[in-house]
Order: sequence, then structure tokens, then C-alpha cells
Amino acid sequence: MSRFAGRVALVTGAGRGIGAATAAELAKGGCALALNDVDEARLEESAAALRGHGVNVTTHLGSVMDPAFIQAFVAEASEAHGKVDLLANNAGGGPPMTPWAEFAKSDFAHFRAIFEMNFFTQAMLLHALLPGMVQRGYGKVVCVSSISAVLGQESGAAYASGKLALHALVSSVSKEVARHGVNVNAVVLGNPPHPSRTPERQAYLDKLSHFDRVGRLDEFGKAIAFLLSDDASYISGAAVPIDGGLIAPRLNE
Repeated sequence: MSRFAGRVALVTGAGRGIGAATAAELAKGGCALALNDVDEARLEESAAALRGHGVNVTTHLGSVMDPAFIQAFVAEASEAHGKVDLLANNAGGGPPMTPWAEFAKSDFAHFRAIFEMNFFTQAMLLHALLPGMVQRGYGKVVCVSSISAVLGQESGAAYASGKLALHALVSSVSKEVARHGVNVNAVVLGNPPHPSRTPERQAYLDKLSHFDRVGRLDEFGKAIAFLLSDDASYISGAAVPIDGGLIAPRLNE
């Protein structure tokens, strides 16, 4: 039997990158998918590729920064698939036209917007889905964080703060729902490929990695899929690094 046969996953930021890679691993295991992104073209392209695995895929275009959209998204996905078993809570980053800056020099409205995108989006979606998971006695949730939450980030305090808040949310909520058959964990990503990263920044991160290279998207997708699988049934409240060792620095160079 396929690893995720009979399961339904909701994946945010599924049009590219980590979200698309996670969705691919789930689809390979026979999981039905409800995919979300803000870019219609890349969302439909991703969905078309995933349907090649023979699974049911629905697309849900909209911003998870909008509480009304989140409620509609969860309702539509639940109606289309009958339930939602798994949540890959991946959306984050920076809102369009919202610059990152040193904290003391930043516009606080920008700080708030970036923080909200990296915390409240995931918190709202988790809040909307958890009651159904608890009622059915089954659910797996992975919230996507970053090494910035652990190490901090210059000119990225809002992003780092939002991601670190996820750790406290996961640690708290996981205690409340584990007895109901629901696992809630976080992944702490470091050095995934990113289209806007400069070659100089990439070379710096690669040097910090124990592997001397950028992580592959499939490496991140497989790790997240593991935490969404029954193989991770006794993992709860964890913040699992998938970072090539960046949190554990190389001190001999």
C-alpha cells in the first residue's frame, strides 16, 4: 500500500520551492492534495505535474494573510476531499513591496506585516484545521520555520521573530492535541535554494554547511513528508533542523 493512501494534505506555498517539493513527495505516496499559492500560473503548473502521479489535486488561489480566504480555503478543501488529514504549513517570507531593514531603522508597519506573514498565517490555518483533526482522531501538521529563528538575522528581525513565535506555538499546541491523535511539529530550514539569493550569499551559506553545498529541494520535501507520515507517529512538539548543519557551526576554519 502507498505510504499516504487515503490521506488528504493541504499544502500552502505549493507553486514552487519547498511547498512544491513537499507536495511531490506526498503525491508519490498516493496522497490527495489541496494546493494553495498566490500565483495562479505556477499553482496550476505544479498541480498539473502532481496529477501525473494519479492523485486527486485541487487548487485554491489566494493569500493566507487573509482570514476570510483561510476559512474559505479550509471549507472548500474539506468539501472537495471529504477531510484534511495533513497540513504542510509552508507559506511565509515577505509581503510584496515590504522592505526588510535594520530594526531601529525600519518602518514598524513593515515589521508588523512581515511578522504577521510568518506567524499569523500559519497560526490561523492551524486554528482552522485542528478541530476537524481532533474530532476525527487523526492529523499531522508541520509548520515551516527557519534557522533565522534560532540564530537571528540582521535586517530580518521581523522574519526571525515570526518564525521563532512558531516554535512556541508548536510546542504549546502539540501538548494539547497529541492525546487526540494529532502530531504538530516544526522544521527549521537552512540553506534551501532561493531564486533571489546572490551568488556571494549562496557561497557564504555553502561554506557554513557541513556538506559544502546548498540543500536540494527534494531533501527538504522528503524530511517534511516523513514528519507528515505515520512513521513519525511518536514525534510531537519538535523543531527538527533540516539545515545541512548550519545551526551547529564549523569552528575549525
